[in-house]
Amino acid sequence: MKVLVLDCDARVSRGLERTLRVLGHEVLRPNSAAQARAALAEEPAVDVILAAQHLEPGETGTGFLRWAEAHVPHARRVLISGTHCPPDFIEQPGQQWFQAKPFGRRELEALLSTPGPQAPRP
Repeated sequence: MKVLVLDCDARVSRGLERTLRVLGHEVLRPNSAAQARAALAEEPAVDVILAAQHLEPGETGTGFLRWAEAHVPHARRVLISGTHCPPDFIEQPGQQWFQAKPFGRRELEALLSTPGPQAPRP
């Protein structure tokens, strides 16, 4: 599975990248929302996007995920935050949801195993 990790806290994004690689996933880890947009424009075959709510000035995870929904609609989107789920964030079962920080390997594995939009529902 190919996962894009967008978190401007380098410790968090490196930790997520290491864990994802140990779990056998390919990881894209851009340093900014602009780099993430460019990476997705060049390589849209991403399965999951993990985006922090608090990014660089002028950027939020909710704004980035709205952009991603329009440009890579097949990718499942996860907003991650250590504070709260913003009121303008709309969860969409199997497609877009919120994950509170901190979370560990088990929660990350559960995020990645959640069925996507093409997966059959039980």
